[in-house]
This record gives sequence, structure tokens and C-alpha cells, in this order.
Amino acid sequence: MCSILGLIDFDNKHPSKNEVIFDLNKLLSHRGPDDEGYFNDEYISFAFNRLSIIDLNLGNQPIIRNNIISIFNGEIYNFKSIRQELEKLNYKFETNSDSEIIPNAFNEWGVDFVKKLSGMFSIAIYDKKNRKTYLFRDRIGIKPLYYSNIDAGLIFSSEVKGIINFPGFKKKIDYTALYSYLSFRYPTNNNNYFFKDIKRLNPGHYLEIDLNLKKITEHQYWKLSINKPKYKKSEKFYLEKLDQLLNDSVKSHLQSDVPVGVFLSGGLDSSLIAAIATKYHAGRLKTYSVGFKETKYNEGNKANLISKHINSEHTEIIIEKKDFFENLQKIIEIKNAPISIPHEYPLYALAQKMKGDVKVVLSGEGADEFFGGYSRIQKSPFDYKKNKFIQSFTNLTLIKEIFSIEKNFDFRNKNLLEYFFEKYNWFNFNETNELLNDKIKHEIDLKSVTQPWTDNFDDNKDKSYDQILSLFQKNHLQCLLDRLDVMTMANSIEARVPFLDNAVVEFINNVPFKYKIKWKSSYHIFKSLFSSSSIYSENNDINKYLLRKCSEKYLPQNTTMEKKLGFPLPMNEWMKDEKIKEILLDATTLNRKIFKKEQIEKLLKIEKETNDPYDFSGKKIWMILNIEIWMRTYIDR
Repeated sequence: MCSILGLIDFDNKHPSKNEVIFDLNKLLSHRGPDDEGYFNDEYISFAFNRLSIIDLNLGNQPIIRNNIISIFNGEIYNFKSIRQELEKLNYKFETNSDSEIIPNAFNEWGVDFVKKLSGMFSIAIYDKKNRKTYLFRDRIGIKPLYYSNIDAGLIFSSEVKGIINFPGFKKKIDYTALYSYLSFRYPTNNNNYFFKDIKRLNPGHYLEIDLNLKKITEHQYWKLSINKPKYKKSEKFYLEKLDQLLNDSVKSHLQSDVPVGVFLSGGLDSSLIAAIATKYHAGRLKTYSVGFKETKYNEGNKANLISKHINSEHTEIIIEKKDFFENLQKIIEIKNAPISIPHEYPLYALAQKMKGDVKVVLSGEGADEFFGGYSRIQKSPFDYKKNKFIQSFTNLTLIKEIFSIEKNFDFRNKNLLEYFFEKYNWFNFNETNELLNDKIKHEIDLKSVTQPWTDNFDDNKDKSYDQILSLFQKNHLQCLLDRLDVMTMANSIEARVPFLDNAVVEFINNVPFKYKIKWKSSYHIFKSLFSSSSIYSENNDINKYLLRKCSEKYLPQNTTMEKKLGFPLPMNEWMKDEKIKEILLDATTLNRKIFKKEQIEKLLKIEKETNDPYDFSGKKIWMILNIEIWMRTYIDR
């Protein structure tokens, strides 16, 4: 929807802060090209860029009500019901926008107002009378909020560029974040980002900034958890409830005074959203997809099939290798960070194509994390328990082969989380340690790298399958939401995620795991004893079972039972390009003493591997390439 930016100046040490914030706000104008607004006093500077979605003529920010000043980025889907509640309490409204409820709701309920909100948001509130500022982030972390402590104050922004361009900010590498990126594709600890001294506000949290005490305190207002169902319900009950909640969610996410479209890959998640959206969208729904020249990786025909099924107005773009490389530098500059997933350029290109067509797009993020879409890893507790049990009796090679037990993993002495890392990481920890030079290792806090995973794991003792799901929901998902926000907002388009609606999330996390990833039969369980989840996943079990059942009334059968492909790219093939070798082995790269030359050379020797269906070899090279281009762009300048 917008961008928010602000500076809290405890001691009035930044007398030119108004001008500085004004200039920085221009760097974020792509997020809100329709309007802008500012608030300044001796201690606070707020700036705002607006992408007009609801109440196009009014609703600009900041909004000031009774010494409460607010700016916010996102959408509050239940704002009408909250407004009605406030009107009964004699609050008056001047617009029809969702932004106007925020200062009034804060005035009435204090910080607890945030618990009433259903939506995606990052919010800044200045309580002038009590001399406090608050920063809030939505429950799941759909909308970003970065901040940094500066000399006697704090600066916050919807994007990193609002902070790194602040006068006097020193761009230094956070090696802990770099280690996390290599291991998990993303710095999962919100206290570490690629630039030192930049943090992200945790989802479901808010900062309380006391100007009198010059104190900053972080509070949690909501916790994401997977709960054991209190009562046994039938599959029919869960199915009907999910159908109702998805319809409610999609309908609320379609609220807009501007055109709305849907990202349509042709897979289960986006197809279901598009099909439900056609029920509530006036006129033909606009859908958009990406295709690739390489036939193996192109899902364009699937998207076209669904488009015909729901009678949408469909647009497809085709991405080639040259597009990918020609725009790599540009995407890193847009994000101000190494790209987490290779799909980011295709997503950016698709959003660029949509610009002028629609201002809002619905997307399918969250379905895999909450409904059990990554069964190759989310079913790994079955393998771990089986292998640990067998290895406690024998370590014979023949037995390992019969039961498909990994030869190089010590199931006797390692726990489930360590096994998860082994299956999940692109670079495992040993590979990362071998890749990095000893020169920088003392700057890496390994406890901070693993903390978001170990903390979440401890939350769900004795519930191994739910523990793994929890890791995806709290950590893996953040990478995808970050990608979605930056690449769409770079083109002034707001992306919304119906699967992450509050009611949907809280419902599915109270549904038994057996309705998320379901064994096909007892026979298939028996077969899986002699296999591993990497092989039997989606052959012996059905991932996203409940979601697939729900989709049967909306989609063709071949779509409801389609195996997950996951927006793939031919990374092994693309990373053989000679230009990549030149960059990674030239003097600029090697003189940094970050990566060991022999390890880079080893990775560059990619061969056509039949046992690498996920292109992991190419993805590893891709990550190192991203880091180097990012450093040349921001650290060297």
C-alpha cells in the first residue's frame, strides 16, 4: 500500500532531520507514487508515501487525532467492523480509508488495539501527550519494518534503502547474516541483516520508544503456535470450515477501489485463490503467470488451463537466460541485498508487466508452510524416528541400504533438528565452514544463526511433525514474504496473501497433522519404511491433503492432484556461464578473503547430475555470486 519512514531523536541531536527524512522519503516513492505526507516536531519526523487503494481522494497520511499521529503501510481487512465499533463510542471519521481507524483505535484501547486488527501492516504511532512512539508489525510478518539505532535515536523504514542512505550510516557486512544466508537462503534472525546495525521488527511484536526515559523496549502481542486440537472433529467438519474461511479471506482481500489481479502459476495454491476470487470479483478476473523457454521448467500450459477453466483474462510473460543475467544487478539494487531465491527476477518482471493493469494482486504464499506443501522435509520426522530406532540396534551397511538410512548421518547422537538442517540447507554447516575463510569466522555468532530455529523447536516438544511445520511458518516463510513485498512494491503494486489471513492461520494450526500430509494407506506406510521422504514424498503420501480436498469443487482433477514443482529455474545449466566464473575467481572477489578459492573452483565444476533434481549445485553458485555483486554495489562504493 505505502511506505513509512521516521526518525526518533531523543536529544534533538539531528536538527536537520526534517530535511533528511524528506530526501530519504523520495527514495521510497515507488512504494507510493500517488501522494506523500509528513509530520515533524522537535523529536519526531514521520514520512509517508501513498499507493492509493481504498478511498482514492482522501486517506493520505499521517493522520492526527487527539495528539495521536499515525502512519501505516498495508491493509486492515476488518477496518469497517472496527470503525462501526468506534462510531458507537462517539468517534467521528472524515474518510472511508482503513488508515483512519488506527489513531482512534489506539486512543480508545491503547497498544491492545493491534490485537483487533486483521490484515498485513507495519504501523508507527506517536503519542505526543505521553511522549512515546510505537512501531507495530503484523502477526505473520507480511509487511516489513526495518530499524536501526543511531546517535541518540532510532530510524525506521519500510525498506533498507531508507536507512543505509541516512547521512553517516556506515555500510558494513554482518557476517552472521551472511552465514545464515548461505545456510538458509535468508538471514532468519531478525537481529541480523546483511548490513551491520540494521534489525527487523519481529512479526507479532511492537517497539515501545519512551522519549522521556530514552528507552526502547520490544513486546510480543501475538505468538504463532501449532496447537493440539481440543476436540476430535471429522474430516467433513474441517473441510467445510476451511472452505468457508478461504471464501471469507479471498472476499476480504478483494476489497479495493482499484483493479485487482491474481498471480496464477497453474499450481494448486494460486489456482484455488483465482477460482474463489472469480465468485466475488466483478467482471473478468485478470490473472498473470511466468513461463520459461526451457520446456522442463515451463508451467505456462498449466496456468492457461486454469485461466480457461475460470474464464480469466490471462497474461503470460516468458523469461530467458539473458533476461535473468541482464537484470541481476538491478534486482540486487532494488532489494539492497543479495537475492534470496532465484525466482525474484521473474516475480519482478511479472509485476512490471502488470503495472498499469492492476494495483493489487493476490498471491499464494503461506499455503505450503501451513497446509504441509513441503512433504519431502515436513515428513522427515518419520525417517528420523525409523532410522534412529534401527541404528540403535545395528550399524550394518546392509541394513542401512535395506531401510534407506543415510550413511553419513549419526542418528544415535544427533537430534531431529540436526536432521532437519541436513535436509533443508542448501549449504550444510560443514560446507559453509569450508567455504568461508578463517579470517572472518570470529565475526560470526553461530548461536544467533541457529537461534530462530532452536527457539521455535523448543516451543513444540513431543510434537515432531508440528515442530517441523513451525520452522517453516516462522522462518522459511519470511524469505518468501520479503521477496513478494519488495518485487511487487518496486512496481507500485500491492500483493496480498489470503492464505495468511488471521482466521485461516489460527484454524489450520488447530487441525491434526494427518489432514495436512496424509498417508495413502497402511501399505504405503509400510513401503516408506524401506525408503526416504526424498523419494516417497507425494508417492506414498498426499501433501496439502485438506487443501486439495477443498479445491475439488473449484478446480480440474489434474490440478487438485498435481505434484509440487515449486516455480523452478534451470540453475545448474545457467550457472555454467563463463561470466560467472570470471566474477567469482577475479582478484576483486578473492582479495576480500571471504571465500576460499579452492572451494569456489570446486563448486564451479558443475556436471549434469541426474541426482540433483532441485538444481542445488547451481543454487550454491548463485548465492555466492549474489553476495559478491551486492558487496561490489554497496560495500566497495
